[in-house]
This record gives sequence, C-alpha cells and structure tokens, in this order.
Amino acid sequence: MKKLLKQLTILYVSKKDSNYKKINTTLEIFFDNIIRCNNKEDALFIYKDTFPNIIIVDIDLVDSNGIELIKDIRKKNKNIPILIITNNIETHNLIEAIKLNLIDYLLKPIDVSKLIFSLNKIAKIILNSGEISTFIKKDIKYNYLEKTILHNNKTEVLTKTESRLLELLLTNKNKIVSIKEIKKVIWSDKEVSESAFKSLLNRLSKKIGKDTISNSFGIGYGLINK
Repeated sequence: MKKLLKQLTILYVSKKDSNYKKINTTLEIFFDNIIRCNNKEDALFIYKDTFPNIIIVDIDLVDSNGIELIKDIRKKNKNIPILIITNNIETHNLIEAIKLNLIDYLLKPIDVSKLIFSLNKIAKIILNSGEISTFIKKDIKYNYLEKTILHNNKTEVLTKTESRLLELLLTNKNKIVSIKEIKKVIWSDKEVSESAFKSLLNRLSKKIGKDTISNSFGIGYGLINK
C-alpha cells in the first residue's frame, strides 16, 4: 500500500496549528507528492491545476469552513477520496460529512495510528477500483496499474522503460530531473547510448503529447506546468 501511495499526489488543506506538523510528517513518509495550502481559494485553484488523487481538509480553514470546500470539489468529482480533520464533530457537520461521501474524519489531537489506518483504507479503495491514475495535463491521463495513457479518447500502452520514465517525471512534477538520474533509474548501472536515450524520450513524448516534456538543455527533463 505504501508503494501505491508514493505514486499518488495528495492535497493537504490546513492551517499550521499544533497538529499540522504531526500530520505533515506522517504524510511525508507515505507520499512523495504533497501539495499544501491553508484556504479554500488556493485549494480550488490547485485542484483544478494539478488534479490530486487524495485530499485531506481541516474543517477550520483560514477563509472558510472546510465543508464548503469539499462541497465545491464534490460538484466536480464525486469519487476522489477525502479525509476531514476537525476539533469536534458537531451534529450538523456530521450530517454534511455523510452527504459528501467522505472516507473518514479524524478528531484533534490527531492520533497518527488512525491517520495511517485511514490512508491504508484509501489505498485499498483506489486499488480495488482499478482507477490508480493521475492527470499529466487537463486532457492527458496516466493509469499506473495498466501503464496506459488516455488522450483524446485514445489509449496508448507504455513499454516498461516508458512507464518508468514517466513515473519518475511524475514523482518530480514541476522539477527538472537530471539526465544522470534518469539513466540511473531506467537503466541502473548499464551503459546506454545517447541515441537510445533520445529514442526513449521521443517515444514517450509522442504518446503523452507533444511539448509535454520540458527540456533544460544539457541538464535534464521534466513535466513543467506552463
């Protein structure tokens, strides 16, 4: 389950209170891709821009009640797994939470073991659904389980090396990954020719869309939101 979560992106929406560090430290153990913010406006922008796989929302945000944020997200996505964090689960909030199809709610002060249990629960739900996927761009989707790209209603199957490269770039989204690191991950310690390296990049580029992979000349490559 931990390996699965490492491949996914989580959006953590919370103020920096006494529980924040404990939760953040736990998330860093399970996720390589964590996006953080503390208000509804930023959270909605990030959601539309990055399409996270999982969301954790504190009910007490800087600019609103977390329930209102979740309502807006549910208008766009009825299935994305969402956890809510709260000081107390008042009756009206509990009723709202039930309506919003949340995975779980966690009471403060946070019990790390309960947080981990909830994360494992989410991983099982995602695994059983078969929808272990992420958006590379708004209209380009990658399925980790099937190793496929869905683009303009067309499905492309990736080879083993193509999927390794894409997953490396997704793990480091909006960063440039050095050529040395790419070669190490894809081919371990084996020698690889420049033509073979370029061929892999070109094949993947054709499958995930032209200009999706950014090139920092002589340094490396990355999936950079423009």
